[in-house]
Amino acid sequence: MEETNSKVTRNVLLGSLITAMLAVAGCGGGSGGSAEVPVATTLSGTAAAGAPIIGQVTVKGSLGVTKSALIEADGTYDVDVTGLTAPYRLRAVGTVGGKTYKLHSYAEAADVGGNVNITPFTDLIVANAASQVAESYFDSATPADLDPAEVDAQEAALQAKLQDVFNALGVATAIDLLNSTFSADHSGLDAALDAVRIEVDPALQIATITNLLEPASTPIVDSVTDATDNTDVLQVIDPVTLSDAATDTQAIAGVFDLLTAAFTNGLPTSSAIQDYFADDFVSDDESKALLLTDITTDPDAIGLMFSGVVVSNLDSAAGTAEVTFNFGNNGVLESEAETWFAAKNTVSGLWQLRGDQRIVDTYFGYHCNDYDGPGGFEGSCGINTQFWDEDFSNNNTANAPIASGTVKIIDGTTSAVKATVFLGTPGYTAPGDVQVYNEQFGDFQGDWKGFSVSGIGQVTAAAAGDIDPAVFAVGDTIEYALYTADLDITTPSVPAVVGSPVATYTDTVQFVPSPVETLTSNKYPAMTDATVTAMSGFTLGNDLTVAWTVATGTRISEILVEVSDSAGNRIEIWDWVFGTTATSKTYASTALDSAAATSAGLLDTDATYNLKVRVYAEDELTGQDHSIDYNTVIPGPAAVVTPPPTSGLTCGYESGWNDLADGGLGAPITPNSFADYESVVTDCLGVAPSIFTAADVAGSVYVDGGLEAVTFDALGAALGTELDPGTGTYDDDGLASSVEPLINFEWWVEAATCAGCTHSYVVVYADDSMNIGILPPGFWFRETIAITDVIGTPGVSGAITTMYRYSEQSNYSDTDRAVGTDAEIWFSPNNVLQ
Repeated sequence: MEETNSKVTRNVLLGSLITAMLAVAGCGGGSGGSAEVPVATTLSGTAAAGAPIIGQVTVKGSLGVTKSALIEADGTYDVDVTGLTAPYRLRAVGTVGGKTYKLHSYAEAADVGGNVNITPFTDLIVANAASQVAESYFDSATPADLDPAEVDAQEAALQAKLQDVFNALGVATAIDLLNSTFSADHSGLDAALDAVRIEVDPALQIATITNLLEPASTPIVDSVTDATDNTDVLQVIDPVTLSDAATDTQAIAGVFDLLTAAFTNGLPTSSAIQDYFADDFVSDDESKALLLTDITTDPDAIGLMFSGVVVSNLDSAAGTAEVTFNFGNNGVLESEAETWFAAKNTVSGLWQLRGDQRIVDTYFGYHCNDYDGPGGFEGSCGINTQFWDEDFSNNNTANAPIASGTVKIIDGTTSAVKATVFLGTPGYTAPGDVQVYNEQFGDFQGDWKGFSVSGIGQVTAAAAGDIDPAVFAVGDTIEYALYTADLDITTPSVPAVVGSPVATYTDTVQFVPSPVETLTSNKYPAMTDATVTAMSGFTLGNDLTVAWTVATGTRISEILVEVSDSAGNRIEIWDWVFGTTATSKTYASTALDSAAATSAGLLDTDATYNLKVRVYAEDELTGQDHSIDYNTVIPGPAAVVTPPPTSGLTCGYESGWNDLADGGLGAPITPNSFADYESVVTDCLGVAPSIFTAADVAGSVYVDGGLEAVTFDALGAALGTELDPGTGTYDDDGLASSVEPLINFEWWVEAATCAGCTHSYVVVYADDSMNIGILPPGFWFRETIAITDVIGTPGVSGAITTMYRYSEQSNYSDTDRAVGTDAEIWFSPNNVLQ
């Protein structure tokens, strides 16, 4: 785009406007027939640092009132300044090429409706005009207005410092760094932003200006408190070298532009885009052939776009470079940047992309999950990180898989290791599935490492198995180290990697995790009541429509629909929504029918399956994930066809359950008494009594149809009575994972109290004092469990037990089990003894 000197245009328009006003004043204000000219109310421009800033612009009026708006994918912004008083201070916060920026600019009333740029150049102009670092000037509660003549003088001084660079890159001499319109496309003024780095030391109040494209060039310094130190000029050793580097930068960025164009209206063929990728392309363990197949056959790739391209470590002579970029879909960019290598093809002379050259898929991000939906237990926050090694042939290890590793958080200033996360391969997963290890439980837990918290926002010292969220700082290094030996967990609480790393990769911390109290209070998405109702009545073979709402400042990013059986087999539908404005999605019956269940290996002997829908929303600025789970039990193939009676206390009776009652904690639809429960259990047992002792229960583990693993610890010195109970744990998501916190309980065995009854009960009790920070304050629950049937040999692993439960909770129940009609009776089949 041609750059225009809008400052000249602005002055001409201002003069014309004054003339017109005088003419109107002299006419006495008659009712003419001319159209009324709209009054401009927005400040607009481009926020860039060689590439568009991924973030937001905030405008602060002279009275301290602010307004903000997101920056578009091309770097442009528009902020409505209605209600703000000129002059205006501007700030752009976000990332470019994986680096965090906070840049500033300045505008007068006459700039409203015109163009105001926010770049490293404008940041330095404001700093020099204000005689202080631009960030401090923006934050000041009582700043002095800048002298327009001084702003112009400092703009001219910076131009003089950079004139040799501008000349080499063909930047027009009439350029106005504050107000000339430009495109963040690596040409013209943007090419100069690629070539020049400005770093401000806030303590010394000194800016260092560097010619990035000629490392041998000598940097110059600029004291922002000295308005007269404007004699140094940034050195250009060879204008041709600088020009060639700019040309190569544009060519590399052009490859991404071509890829974006190829996916704008549909899916390209592999042959149409194959020359954009080098033959040795590898990215996150994916070869060129696999990548081309994936992105040219996946309908979700339509609208794929690339932006924010930053080229670094460019060697035009050798034909090598690194390139950092953001990708997205349908105009919305992901905040997390990717870094790939690029190389110039020696035959064609064209630049091609080589990927990140990583032999495994690595990732790292912050995540908060409310695992049981609204109104239930408090959610938890932590990090997601994992290694996936699916192609052993590219490891240079004689086809040995990556089996373990570390993820270290390294101080960006001192290089000290601040935290280490150990990863290994569980025995129950396929080779190459390298998961986070939990030192506290001595087990693997997928990609999850929880933050050390006690209640909402109460950060404590990192406990074993956790990571302290306070260790993260912008600019820290995330280091991934890969090993082929298994993780050494000889001492479970002190894991260790073995041997030397096969490969080591690094990323940079771009954002710190948001405060936990902010996340848990207002960042989670929510499903609509209609979706919750649809889930509760869902059966396999039907469509499922999921609808949601998101909190301000977040956008939908992902949906998981999962159907699982008692053994942990599952149908999984991952839907990458890419931050679109959609509010619902229908999942077809063909993806959720008996054929899909068979393909996923779901047990056809289960009477019930678990249906989970997880909705992810991400922060628009940081990309931090916030997700919420909704779970319900649905019929399995072995479900009883005839529904249980809703009246009559015979075997098969259930009280029914309302998920939405009591603010989402739930409550029985038809509350029952303990006497009702004993009538149902007696009818189920008939003449066959079920008598057992605490010793029969101790040391057993049951997994029910909803994947809950219930562990009854060995008694030790306990008697297994109400006065001297045993202990145990609920693992809500199964034996193979501890992503969700374990719930501690007490248990004991007691005899039935009904007249003539000869059976026994197991009673389980838990409250918040046993589960600080896991159960809500004041919450407790108690379940009385009767075993009514056993398939197989009782007490032997694999036996399937049918139970009837009498459940009470603090939100709907009295403390005295024998009094009142206030609890739920429910049928619990398929409890498999492990």
